[in-house]
Parts: sequence; C-alpha cells; structure tokens
Amino acid sequence: MWPPLVGAIDRVAALATGRRYPSYFRRFRRMEGWTRERLEAWRWRRLRALLEHAYETTPFWREQFDRLGAKPADLAAPAGFRSIPPLDKATINARRDDLTSRRPGRGVRERSTGGSTGHNVWFRLDRETQDRRRAAGRLTEEWDGVRPGTRIAFLWGAALDAEPSVASRVADLLSNRLFLSVYGVGEERLAEHWRRLERFRPEVITSYPSILHHLARRMGREACRRLGVRLIYSSAEVLQDPVRADLEDLFGAAVRDRYASREFGMIAAECPEGGGLHVMDMRLYLELEPGPAPGEPSPILVTDLDNRTMPMIRYRIDDLALPAPGPCACGRPFGLLSRIEGRALDVVVTPDGRAFGGTFFTLQLRPFDRTIERFQVVQDRPDHLVVRVVPGPGYGPAVRQRVLDTLAGALGRTVSVELLEVPEIPPSPSGKHRFVISQVGGGRSG
Repeated sequence: MWPPLVGAIDRVAALATGRRYPSYFRRFRRMEGWTRERLEAWRWRRLRALLEHAYETTPFWREQFDRLGAKPADLAAPAGFRSIPPLDKATINARRDDLTSRRPGRGVRERSTGGSTGHNVWFRLDRETQDRRRAAGRLTEEWDGVRPGTRIAFLWGAALDAEPSVASRVADLLSNRLFLSVYGVGEERLAEHWRRLERFRPEVITSYPSILHHLARRMGREACRRLGVRLIYSSAEVLQDPVRADLEDLFGAAVRDRYASREFGMIAAECPEGGGLHVMDMRLYLELEPGPAPGEPSPILVTDLDNRTMPMIRYRIDDLALPAPGPCACGRPFGLLSRIEGRALDVVVTPDGRAFGGTFFTLQLRPFDRTIERFQVVQDRPDHLVVRVVPGPGYGPAVRQRVLDTLAGALGRTVSVELLEVPEIPPSPSGKHRFVISQVGGGRSG
C-alpha cells in the first residue's frame, strides 16, 4: 500500500504548490497511444511556436535568423530547420544573457551541467520546463513498474561529507529513497553501505555504471544477490555491453540504460521490450548529424520544445548515438536509438583501495567551471594523476593552486596530482570525449 499512498501525497503536494507535473504525466501517457504521424504534426507545431518565441524575445536568435534571411515560419520545416547553425557550449557560456528570453517563464533558475564531457555549461530554465521534465522521467519509470514510493537506492556522487537536512531525510523516508555517496569508498565504508542496503532492501538501484560495476565486483555475486534488486538504472555514462552483462549476473536484475543531461533532463530511456532507447519526443526534437561513415555513431543535436526562458535550439551536446530501426514492439510512437556513446568514464582506484568514479572529478572542479573551459584526468600510475586543463578567463596561479589543493584534499595523501595547462583536449580517435582515463588495469570500465 505504500506506493499508492506516496503517489496520493505527491499529487496533493503538487496541487498545493502549483506544480503541474501530474497533469503533464497524464498527457504524456495519452500520447503513447498516438500514431507517429500525429506526434510529428504536433511536434512541428510546438517547434514553430518555439522559433517564433525565440525570434521575438531573444537577441541571439533574432541575430541568427536575420543572418539566414529567414523568418520562423521559413525554418519550421525539416530543410529550413537544418539551416540553423548548431548551438555549442562555448556560445552558451559566452552569450548566456543574449540567449535568455525577454519574456521568461516563472520560477527561473540558473543551473550548470555536471561536466560529464569535461566541460561545464551554465544555463537557465523555468518551473514549467522542470515540471514537464519530471513528468517525462516518471513516464519512463512507469514502463518498468516503478512508481512514487517504490524502494529506490541511489548510489550517486553526492559530497562525501555532506549531511542531508532534516527535511531531506524526512522526504527520503516518506518516498522510500536511499541516497549513498559511493566515491572514495574504502573497504570499511563499503561494508557499511552494503549493510544499509541490505536493511533497506531496494527494489531498484540507480547509479553510474562504472562505479557500480567496480563496487559490485568487490562485494561479490552473493552479496549483490542478497539485496533482492530487480532493476538497475544506468545513467550519466556510456553503458558498455560487458558491464551490462556483469551487472545482470552479479545482481540477478534487469539493467536499463538511460540517457539524460542537466540541460534537458531525460533524453532517451531504454524500453523494456528491448527495441532500443525511446527518445522523449513529447519534449524534445533530436537530430543525428551525419557520422564519419555509414553505421558509425553520429553527433547528437537536441532542441528543447519546452524551455522558453532560454531557448536551446539544435544544441550540440557532445555525445554520439546510433539510430535503431524501429518501430518498437511496445507500439509507442517515440523515436528509437540503439546505442549512446560519447561519455566514457573510468574509475580511479587509489593505492589504499578507494574508488572514485569519473563524475567525482566534475563535482570537485565545478567551483572552477568559469575559469577552466575543459579538463581531463589520466591515472598513469596507482599513486599519480595527470590533470590537463584548458584555461579560461580568470585562470592564473591562484586558481591553479586552489585546484591542486581541492584535489589533494579530496584524494588524500596516497595520490599525487600533476596539473598541466594545455590549449585543447581533443577527443579520442573513436570520437569519444574521454575526460577520465585510467591506465591502471583495475580502474578501466568495460
């Protein structure tokens, strides 16, 4: 009875605070029964309205459309739309104010990305967009029978020593959620975490695949199976096939790949029917640029159909994907991707056995994201890291020293850090932006 009760409390709380995600959830669920043709027509109407809003209220997009000699109506069709130059991360950081609408939505917040490509971006979004994102995420969870109140453990990258507030602890208790920081976990801390998980008995685990795989292998199959997990959500990194197979064997649970970002929320989620990852077409317009060769992954462009506060149109997200043939056996009209690539992260393992997943470094370096344009961490020896940074505005000796102090404080005395300033950090030959690389056998993912 707990999930229905939590669901009822959630709906009452949304009504009391003026949040609209329950109504959007119902709308998106109805759209699952639409034909592809009806969905496409609806999306192009949304896209035209977005282009008109962007042209009328944002200096940046008015400038871009005028440079093309086009009005929004000219661009609201596939050929015209593809003529709009892609938006990149450097442009957003440099012209954030010009990209912000003069008629923003309500409850505007400024956010930054998690830096999962080694490059943080600052952006703005409104409450309406957040509610639609929340509804889309919940819809994908419903595909797996996951509802508010389902017991979910998040093995995530929260600050290692941060204590949650009383309100957060109460909310987590009521909603059946357990959050555990899994970065820098040594044997004693790992055993403590596992005891908490065994007491909690999660039905679902959400985690980064690299760090969950590393920790699960340390604990062993018997300990993993004792948790009784039926489903694992993998997010924030590329899910490699060998890692998926290992996790399924270790936990005896299904593994679902989920592709999300701070800029857009849920972008695509794996269908339980196995057809691929469904794109959130009810919220986004996703394109694949021409790849280097047929059958090779292609760069992804994303347009947010909802965010009127800071229109993100044809945004190059620095990830790669392959389309799936479709249609999916589930019958949903949403587009399909067969695989996501681009965010490849290894695990850094220190000589004293502590493990740090790739996104740990984005959290440590986030305070410097206005002075460091891009970074890459390479573990070339168990006790040594090379950190390459592309300096941005304001970078200098003082910032350099603070970066070294921050990493030393987080990693401890068993690891030394060598900081190198470089003009650029190119992707690997495969096109992946590998910003955390372990050349030590035990830390490689997949």
